[in-house]
Amino acid sequence: MAQDKELQKRIQRIGEMVEQLESAADPNARAMAKELLESLMALHGAALERILQLASDAGEPGEAIIRKCGRDDLVGGVLLLYGLHPENLRTRVTRALEKSQRSMESHGASAELISVSEDGVVTLRLHVKPNGCGSTAASLKSNLEAVIQDAAPDATSIVVEETGAGLMQSGFVSVAQLESGQGMFGLSLARAQRGAD
Repeated sequence: MAQDKELQKRIQRIGEMVEQLESAADPNARAMAKELLESLMALHGAALERILQLASDAGEPGEAIIRKCGRDDLVGGVLLLYGLHPENLRTRVTRALEKSQRSMESHGASAELISVSEDGVVTLRLHVKPNGCGSTAASLKSNLEAVIQDAAPDATSIVVEETGAGLMQSGFVSVAQLESGQGMFGLSLARAQRGAD
């Protein structure tokens, strides 16, 4: 836990230093700092790629280590940064959905992967079942997006389509629905459905 906090501090500090360098008054200093950073990243990327190749050359034990590295939060994140993650976007999203199913079910919901486009758009469908624990569809959607973002930070966007009777049962009625009269009808229908169950 302490190691994670220290790592987060270092990551934050790196971001701060990059911002400071970008705002430096001397254009030559900015250019040199950028070149230094790009050179270090290229060196580290080449070294990581070589490590993965050496592990892969070792056969199944090496492949198992590569898979384990890909599933480690820290190492997997670095491999993603360099475009070297052993699992593709679809596989990582699928695994994240599988891990989150038990939690989703405890809230009367489930999620499924609809598609992963070639340009990295992940489309999911969130099913909210009646008689869930009362979590709103918005919080379930937010949690689902966070789970996918953690597993696939390289996704260009995450689209969550919402379906299910549970969405109507949240009790939220928009101003537009009230003005059109649909809100009261929908709320009455949701209450009637709950009473029938």
